[in-house]
Amino acid sequence: MNFIISTMTDFYQCCNIPVKAVSCELEEIYKIGYDEYFDSIYPINDIYNLIDKCESDIDYILNIDNNIYYKILSIDKYRGFFVLGPISTNKTNTSIPYRTLECLNYCSNFILNIASEKFNQTMDNKSFNLHIKKAIEYVHDNYDQNISIDNICKHLNINKSYFCSIFKAATGYTFCHFLNHFRIEKSKNLLLDMNLSILDVAIAVGFNNQNYYSTVFKKFTGETPFSYRISALCKP
Repeated sequence: MNFIISTMTDFYQCCNIPVKAVSCELEEIYKIGYDEYFDSIYPINDIYNLIDKCESDIDYILNIDNNIYYKILSIDKYRGFFVLGPISTNKTNTSIPYRTLECLNYCSNFILNIASEKFNQTMDNKSFNLHIKKAIEYVHDNYDQNISIDNICKHLNINKSYFCSIFKAATGYTFCHFLNHFRIEKSKNLLLDMNLSILDVAIAVGFNNQNYYSTVFKKFTGETPFSYRISALCKP
């Protein structure tokens, strides 16, 4: 969490563009550069609908009128989003920072680079984060296998209660939450293959029970795997 706040602070000091961080649960994490007017025009419903319906990483420019824009970006290495803006492409609008859309695109790359650097510094400065990094790498490589906290702690040669504590402190989520979310995201592409049953998909991403997979899927997405498959396949 601290690397997000530090990233936004450095970005705002360099670019003077308001920015918010929003979690995948659509909660505001932090904001900088906002005043009462910016809060009043913030297109909360448009942004939340975009985030809520997105099935992959977001890199999207939102136009709320002819001259006012926001840029919504998925945050690398973190489950959440940056919202850059508002900016105005109209020089006569002195109440909102003037920037071109090209500049907004450059700024989005800039904040992601800052975030990546801050994250790496955090990993280097906190010795226990080596365990977190290895745990995440283990999930990436073995998510389709049976993974428990016990076996990952054995793999890392680390105390179970200590691991649970540092993982939650470093990521903001329990290990089980992280693992289940990663598996659900991996399953979304598999659901597009009509040759695979829902059970096939569940097993392919590490769930050994279709009902449990469906329950977890709905918890993270708000819909069942079957309804997700139908809606995704019906999209043009």
